[in-house]
Amino acid sequence: MGRSGGSERVLKKQAIMRRVLVALGPCVAGAVYFFGWRSLVMVMVLVAALTGFVVEFVFTHKRNEPVSEAVFVTTTILALIMPPTAPWHVLIIGAVFAVMFAKEIFGGFGRNFFNPAMAGRCFVYICFPVAMTAVWAPVAAGRWGALNRWTTVSSADAATGATPMADVKAGKLIIGSQASLTEESRKDIEAGKKSFFDRKTFYRLLYLGRVSGTVGVTSVLLILIGGLYLFVTKTASRTIILSVVITYGLLNQILYLFGVRPVPDGLTALLGGGFLFGAFFMATDPISAPRTQEAKLVYGIIIGLCSVIIRNFSIFNGGLMFAILIGNMLAPLLDVIVRSFKTAKSIQEKT
Repeated sequence: MGRSGGSERVLKKQAIMRRVLVALGPCVAGAVYFFGWRSLVMVMVLVAALTGFVVEFVFTHKRNEPVSEAVFVTTTILALIMPPTAPWHVLIIGAVFAVMFAKEIFGGFGRNFFNPAMAGRCFVYICFPVAMTAVWAPVAAGRWGALNRWTTVSSADAATGATPMADVKAGKLIIGSQASLTEESRKDIEAGKKSFFDRKTFYRLLYLGRVSGTVGVTSVLLILIGGLYLFVTKTASRTIILSVVITYGLLNQILYLFGVRPVPDGLTALLGGGFLFGAFFMATDPISAPRTQEAKLVYGIIIGLCSVIIRNFSIFNGGLMFAILIGNMLAPLLDVIVRSFKTAKSIQEKT
């Protein structure tokens, strides 16, 4: 019992956070398989987790409080949504900002307004745009992936690589059937100006994670394994997940049918760019999301709507990141509006 009490004074046990860490397990494994062992070190050992723990300990020690296990959720998510080529110092700065300025500065766990992982990534995304957007690593090929190497990054691949969804937005990647290609598109493909993927092939690559992207969110399959665990166990809000996914997918599909460019079809939008990871693991952060069910529904719709606008019509490919932070800002107001409406309705019914 003495040992348990001592560990509890250093680290606050949180069952819900442990379930989230379990759900993140498949994505962590995928990071190693697709991009090499550097991803595992980045996620769990030398950088993100250690940095986050140390920063939080400095603050909680002064308040005579234990470090929350939520810090490991924050740092793991942050590392998973970083490019495989991200320098160590960028991840360290992101982790420090996430824990110190997005969490501890507001009083620690349970008092933060923003999702710490999203705030940390947004900070380094703006401060280090080249490291965060211009350099990408290819995924490992073959049955054993990158299990036998430190990283898949090479100077040639890193310099020329790009994510598929970025190419779709830029019009450099065409998804469809051979019959749907125009003569101009065929010429561009032959000249090497554009690439082409059969729709089923492209979806299979996204499903299995055989595409370049951030460290741990390239595979839809692995995201769904962890995400559905959160959904079934009610660890994450089902209302938020469904409202974000339905709004985003439906709005993309409607704009696509109306011929609005560069908007992709709904299924491509949902499967690409790690959107499902954001919907399951980041939009559902219980601290920065609303508390009331009605507010959660509106919150999810706002995130889905903002994601469509930012991803398709701004210079930023990371639309979900900004959308979640916008949702975080509005979350307290949404709860106030819902509670005020319920109070007014209750008074009206009594009179």
